[in-house]
Amino acid sequence: MDNKYKKPLRILLDSDSLKSDVAKRLLNYFDNELFEFVSLGSSKTHTVVQLSLSDKNDISGIVIDKLGDKLHGYKESTMFGYKISDIKIIAESLDIKYDDFILTFILKTLLGVSEDKKVILVTERKKLLSRLNWARNGFPELPAQSILSPEEAIIFIDLYCKNKNKFLIAPNYYVNRGLWYLYSLKTKVKNYQKVWSIIVYGQKHIPRGDDLMDITASLGDRIIDLLTAIDEIGINYYSGVNNDTQDATIYHFNYLITLFTGVFDSLAWISKYRYQIKFDQFERIGLRKDRQKDFMKLLYQENGKIKDFLSQNSSLINLTYSPRDLIIHRARLKALRFDNRNDNFYFNMIRVPQDFFNHIVALSKENGSKLGEWGHYKLDNEYFLEPYRFVKMAAEKLIIFVDEYLNLLGFDGYLKTMPVLSKKLKEGNSSDSHKDFLKQLEIFDKFKLGY
Repeated sequence: MDNKYKKPLRILLDSDSLKSDVAKRLLNYFDNELFEFVSLGSSKTHTVVQLSLSDKNDISGIVIDKLGDKLHGYKESTMFGYKISDIKIIAESLDIKYDDFILTFILKTLLGVSEDKKVILVTERKKLLSRLNWARNGFPELPAQSILSPEEAIIFIDLYCKNKNKFLIAPNYYVNRGLWYLYSLKTKVKNYQKVWSIIVYGQKHIPRGDDLMDITASLGDRIIDLLTAIDEIGINYYSGVNNDTQDATIYHFNYLITLFTGVFDSLAWISKYRYQIKFDQFERIGLRKDRQKDFMKLLYQENGKIKDFLSQNSSLINLTYSPRDLIIHRARLKALRFDNRNDNFYFNMIRVPQDFFNHIVALSKENGSKLGEWGHYKLDNEYFLEPYRFVKMAAEKLIIFVDEYLNLLGFDGYLKTMPVLSKKLKEGNSSDSHKDFLKQLEIFDKFKLGY
């Protein structure tokens, strides 16, 4: 993504294939100052491209007519320089339907006349999304990340906007950076808002209320910073493979690793204040069985359910402490360019220690012989990681963990023992400002595009 604002991102919609719920979320959006839509199929809501593609026609071309937009309208006509008969022969040789395959040549043509625009094709046709097909002879040569599934497209579009310092929560509805990530936190970790409200209204009544508020705010800050780091890694992922994106990626990844372990530390301290656990060895407060067993023994005495929960999630808890210790105490992780012709991928990758790799295998259930959803990859007894895939998958697991852990802490118990707190909370939840905030969260959850 070019940091300099030029012209809108052009999003080609393979409308006839877009049937999933994620696709429908994207189709709620319309042209704006940052991106525009062009439908390559039938559509009642987006500009439909006019195609005249035939070997027999004197004029074979593509017309995009947006003159209906009186402020920003235009009409663009582009010659289509390929023979339909040739495309049909290639499609048959690749075992791809012609009606599917022709879309790649339309994309190729529009890319050729849109040097000042990023152009992507959003489709749900599996053979067009196959990275292995992209490398086959006859498939048009296209820039990386030009053909996207709806799931990836909504992430890409969101990051494109954020890179322009624009934060969309719904069609033509912008907020500032802070609000976007606050909404993201509270729609992902749904129990956070309940816990936070109880602490805020009960601060003066709950033992160590001030400390509990500080550490709970710290938990929220760490998750927000983690979500921000994920997006920064994503922006560099989509910006291509070069020295600058490599350096930026490793910077944000090293920080994210420390945040990841910091979330567990915050949860441990919240637990200490929640149950008023008397334990003064601060360096031994945490959720790792092998390192903080004395603290955890006291925690289990207060809440036995947490013991089973932590045992079930030991692979997640142990996931990032190895690289964290390396980053904090010795050296930051190193990045490199990784070009794999067999599987057709070229990424900024990170060389990782074997024990970190093994933890990813244990959690993901992917052995790493191929580049999978988690991004880890083993080659000749060396271990590598595509960071953007990893951080998204790991964060998803972490967020589920945090949400359930906060629920297990049973903050509702304060409401039963403190009637004044229950009354204050009820009054606060019935206020107009709180209702407006909940409405904002509902809009965000329904329409936002990014992770």
